Amino acid sequence: MSDTKMSEVNMTNKPEARARIPIIDCDVHPLISDINVLAPYFTQEWRDFFFGSIKQQSENGFVYARARDRYPHPNTTYQLDALPPAGGPAGSDPAFTIEKLIEPYGITTALLLPQEHYGVVRFANSKAAAAFENANNEYLIDHWLGHDKRYALAITVSDHDPHQAAQDIRRLGDKPGVVGVQVLINKNMLGSSVFDPIYAAACDMDLAIVSHQNGGEGCYSYAQAPAGGAPRFYGERHAVLPQIGAANVLDMVMSGTFERFPKLRVVMVEWGFSWLASLLPRMDYLWEKNRSATPFVKRRPSEYVVEHFKFATQPLDEAARASEFQAMFGIPDLDKMLLFSSDYPHYDTDNPDVILAKIPDSMKEAVYWRNAHDAFGPRIFRQ
Repeated sequence: MSDTKMSEVNMTNKPEARARIPIIDCDVHPLISDINVLAPYFTQEWRDFFFGSIKQQSENGFVYARARDRYPHPNTTYQLDALPPAGGPAGSDPAFTIEKLIEPYGITTALLLPQEHYGVVRFANSKAAAAFENANNEYLIDHWLGHDKRYALAITVSDHDPHQAAQDIRRLGDKPGVVGVQVLINKNMLGSSVFDPIYAAACDMDLAIVSHQNGGEGCYSYAQAPAGGAPRFYGERHAVLPQIGAANVLDMVMSGTFERFPKLRVVMVEWGFSWLASLLPRMDYLWEKNRSATPFVKRRPSEYVVEHFKFATQPLDEAARASEFQAMFGIPDLDKMLLFSSDYPHYDTDNPDVILAKIPDSMKEAVYWRNAHDAFGPRIFRQ
């Protein structure tokens, strides 16, 4: 991934050509400043629950699913210059995010992927999970989408109670600025029929599904793990997490998800994309040799991937040689699948100026905005 930070680039030296092209950033993480801001969105019984012993564990919600005692982070999880001057966690001030990200880089739309929800995967109480997800979703609709039309939101649900999640999608899915549904991965692969109520609701509301790492992967017995089992070290875990993304893409295709939901659109964020070079032909080859094993897959698996999936750039793999970089962007049909993401305000945020300059000219418009527009529809542009 790129280790060039946003502050290391002269933000006033922006190419004129880029300024004329819309830019959709498909991975911006908002946080709440303190769990107390969610109080108006809870019923009294859930206020008692979350502001009791639970509150003592996290002042600003349940940001982390990653077992931080098992995989201690080597640095801060955020950029120091992303801390709001008025206080609060990085990413907790919509106005400051505009000042640091949207205005300097000419971002047309910043897709908000809430991070507080990630800790919800650890919940054993499905009703508590739904209550927290709903409160956080409604808070972001009011305080972020209501703050500026350059923000869009993927409301977040989990598989704790898929039918409740589907109800929440239908209730919130037509709110201005809501463009997608972030689905948290836990023990169930995304091709499981457990998710069918969620997918049906997303299709009914014309919302894309978004899958993002939640931090619990490889940490718990009930969470998905990379091939070979739980990693021993933070760097080891970070390096192999894309395996989980690749496995879930394959599972959705081979389980016939897109035959059941032919209008379903899926955006894979922070899972990488370079592995598509080997996965796509391997999928097709093995399907051709054993079609009877998956009778509900009606055509080449790679065709489903190209038609239904998009993949975000961050963390962009850094190649040692230019020829390797060119080969990565030479993956067949990648120009139809790749979209830009920064991962702001995390420590490994990809600088838009640096990353977008690396995109081949023939793909720039698609990566800047067109593929995101295809995934989320015209509602991604609110202005």
